[in-house]
Amino acid sequence: QGIEDGFLAPYKVIRVNLDIDINGFRPYPGMRDIHGEVLEDRLYEQKDFDRILVIPERTRAVARRISDFLKETDRYAKTIIFCEDIPHAERMKTALTNENTDLVVEQSYIAQITSRSGETELLDDFTDPHEPFPVIAVTSRLMSTGVNTQTCKVVALDRTVNSMTEFKQIIGRGTRVREDCDKMYFSIMDFRKNYSVPGQPPYQ
Repeated sequence: QGIEDGFLAPYKVIRVNLDIDINGFRPYPGMRDIHGEVLEDRLYEQKDFDRILVIPERTRAVARRISDFLKETDRYAKTIIFCEDIPHAERMKTALTNENTDLVVEQSYIAQITSRSGETELLDDFTDPHEPFPVIAVTSRLMSTGVNTQTCKVVALDRTVNSMTEFKQIIGRGTRVREDCDKMYFSIMDFRKNYSVPGQPPYQ
């Protein structure tokens, strides 16, 4: 109703289905992790990734897809990426940095904004409609509520959100309208099939 009345920004949904998320991952017999431990011989599914099993190639694929979208649309569109936890956010920031080597020399193009990142002071800059940097904020839960991101144009979900309340709060990061900053709509990039979680309605 808020969208129809013009008080909230409408959105479009980009549902990203990575091959590894569709097919899962099964280690070959005797395959070991980076710590030398033998991986359990079973099929790992999307719900396991970045919780039970970390697959660097998947993180790089997500970072590449988000970066490509910004390159195709607006590289300076304020973007929030929600990760499973803080270590996942750290890995995502590194992957994003590698995908945007031409811009990371600019001050704080990508910032990890989590409770232990030491970059929480950048939160004010990110939420300031007239402050261009940082452009991409990588977080886990710190920015899911109580943050007024008026010019956020992209909300990327690389974590499973099991709470309807939190789901609405996260999507709410992009619903503000700022005509003077050319913020009239936003995009949702969903890497975790949140639109199909039981109890949550589809976006459309």
